Parts: sequence; C-alpha cells; structure tokens
Amino acid sequence: MSTSSVIAVVGASGGLGASTLSLAVGRRLAATGPPALVVDLDIGGGGLDVTAGIEHLPGRRWPALADVRGHVDAGVLAASLPGEDGCRVLSAGGPAHEVPSPRAVVDVLASVVGLGRVVLDVGRAPPPAAAVDPGPLVVLVARLTTRGLADADARLEAVLDACGSAGRPPDVRLVTRGGRPGRDVLDEVVAHLGIAHLCHLPDDPRVAKDAERGLWPGTGRDAVRRAADAVVALLDEVEVAS
Repeated sequence: MSTSSVIAVVGASGGLGASTLSLAVGRRLAATGPPALVVDLDIGGGGLDVTAGIEHLPGRRWPALADVRGHVDAGVLAASLPGEDGCRVLSAGGPAHEVPSPRAVVDVLASVVGLGRVVLDVGRAPPPAAAVDPGPLVVLVARLTTRGLADADARLEAVLDACGSAGRPPDVRLVTRGGRPGRDVLDEVVAHLGIAHLCHLPDDPRVAKDAERGLWPGTGRDAVRRAADAVVALLDEVEVAS
C-alpha cells in the first residue's frame, strides 16, 4: 500500500468538526472502494464511536490494546472493531478507561497503516510521529478568524515537527470552516500558511441534526459529505500520481 493511503485529519482548534469529517471521509472511502479504518487519536477523550453513533456496538476500543507491544495482525484487529457499512473505528474508550501507553499507540499505528485506506483523527494533542510519518495526506481544518489562523499556524508547525526525519514531508491541505471567505482573503491565508486550499466546509444545521439522531457523519447529502468527497477525490489523485 502507498503511504498516501493514510489520511491524517487535524483540527487547528476545538469545535471545528475534525472528528466528524474524519468519520465522513472513512465512510465515503468505504462506499467507493475497499473497507476503511478510522483511528481515534484523542486517546483520553469520550470516544469517536459516540460521534459515529455506534457506541452501543460490541468490539475492541483502545483500552483493550493498552498492553500491546510490537506488531499486531492488522486484519485480525480490524475485524474485532465496531463499524458500519465497511468502515471500522478504533475508538477511545472514555476518560474512565485505561489509557494505552504511547508505545502501545505507536505499535498499533505502525501495524494498521499498512492495512489499507486509514483515516487518523489526530485530536487535540500534538500528533504522534507515527501519525504523520512518512508523509501521508494531512487535512488541516481551520476557522478563518484571527485566533483560528493563529491556531492553524501552531498546529501546522506541530505536524511538520512531528515528521522529524521522514523521507518526505506530508502533503498538507487546508479545509476552511465557517462563513464562506472571499477570494482575496483565501489567497492571503493560503500564502501565509504555505499550503493549498482543498475545500470550504460551511456550518450546516443538517449535520448537527443527524448527530442528534445517532447517524454516522456523511450519511446524508450535506456539507460534511461534500467535504469528505473532496478529500476522497484528492486521495484518488495522489494515489494515481504515486
């Protein structure tokens, strides 16, 4: 598998819907190709399975992998995870559960990135090197406010730092949030950050309504699905080029 089949979704700050987008990308990948895997890297959080509406389904979560050391069979692991319509989720288990060691996280990531198309929901912590090494597609979600752009600067620097001595830097693309920006504003932001703009994700009340109904993000024909389709289309282009 090409390393470009790994997609890391990074929210510049909280509340931007990066986890929602991660799940929507995973679902759209599974709908248009082989099964996909979404990995929750907000290890101490409430769990990506809740956002997916599958918290009631049996299967392993991160706490079950707390003692992992070394390589794990990615196919067996994926089959043990909860999921829906060809997309599996390796979710955190909530703050009351045992948190895996950094070593366990690195070993699991190193095992599953060779599985197929994998979406990493990086979360709020600095991204582990295994999440951005060696050079996957990184989607940075940011709001176009003064604070939002400052956060984007900091998160972008963290992603690049995490690459360390990787063979090649990641391909980072920007997804903007909120009110649709003018062309001049967007051009300034792109020039400042030094990364290409992928798409704009507007606030869409249908996304919140579907979440309250327990639907997997990207199920409906809404803004988050359109953004996810843009990510999938870009991944297809990158894979063909490589």
